[in-house]
Amino acid sequence: MGSDVLIIKGDEQFSLQECFSGIKFSGLKREAPDLEQSFVQFEGSDGNQISNERFNGFLFTTNFAIGVDSYQESALFTTEFQHFLIDKQLMYLVNPNEPGKRYRIRVAIDYEQVTSRFVNGTINFYCYRGHGESLMKTLDGNSVCLEWQISQGLASEDYKYIHNTSRFVIFNAGDFTIDPREHDLRIRVEGESDGQMTIFNRTTGERFIYHPNFSTNRGDWVEIDGVYPRRNGVNRGIDTNHGLITLVPGENDIEIQNISRVRSEWDFRFLYK
Repeated sequence: MGSDVLIIKGDEQFSLQECFSGIKFSGLKREAPDLEQSFVQFEGSDGNQISNERFNGFLFTTNFAIGVDSYQESALFTTEFQHFLIDKQLMYLVNPNEPGKRYRIRVAIDYEQVTSRFVNGTINFYCYRGHGESLMKTLDGNSVCLEWQISQGLASEDYKYIHNTSRFVIFNAGDFTIDPREHDLRIRVEGESDGQMTIFNRTTGERFIYHPNFSTNRGDWVEIDGVYPRRNGVNRGIDTNHGLITLVPGENDIEIQNISRVRSEWDFRFLYK
C-alpha cells in the first residue's frame, strides 16, 4: 500500500493521506466503461440494429488500512472518515495516476475490521455521470503541463479558444460531444452587430442567432452560458432563435456571421470515457 487518493470539494483539493495521517491505500482500481445498448430487429433484415446506447456509471475501488491505539481512536477515525467522504456536497475524485482528470462521485465505505489496533476496509467511488472530465477548462490554458496529461486527446497543433476572427476551429479533445443541455459550455461574443448575429457550427449544422443589434463600443456583449443566452449578463432567450451549439469530438468548424470586430471565447472541459 502506498498510493494516495485525492478528493476535490468546492475549489479545494484534499489528499486523504494528509487528512488522515497514517492511512494507506492499495491503489485505485477502475471498472471498464460500460456501454449499454438496446437492439431492434427488422423483418427480412439480418441481425440487429442499435436503437439506443449510453454509457453507464462505473466504480473506482481501493482498499484502505490505518493503525490505531484503542477502540476509542478507531471510533473517532471512522466518524471523521465517514463525515468527510459521505457527503451531499459536489465531490470529485482525482486518480494520482491521471492527474489531469477528475470524476464526479458518491462514496460508499465497507469496513472489514474495526479493532483496537487497526481499521481496514474498502471504499467504492461511484462515478455516476459515466465519464471523467479535464481538471482544467480550455480558458485555463491549453499547454501540456502538470494539469494536462498524455491520453487526454491533446494534439500537437496550437488550438486556441479565444479568437478575433469570424472563421476558426474549436477542437474538442475529449471522447464525448459537449452538449450545453448536460455539460458546462460558455461562449462569449463581443463586436459590432446590426442584428442577426449568428454562431454557425458548420460541422454539426447548428445555428445560434441573436436578433437585436449590439455594440461592444457601448459596453455590450452576448453570452451563451449552458442553455441560457445573455446580453450583458441578463437572460435574453426571447431575443434568440432558441438554438444551441454543441461541440463534437475533434475539430468543429465555426463561423460567426453578421458581426465586425468580432472576439469570441469558448470555455469548457473535455469529457473522457
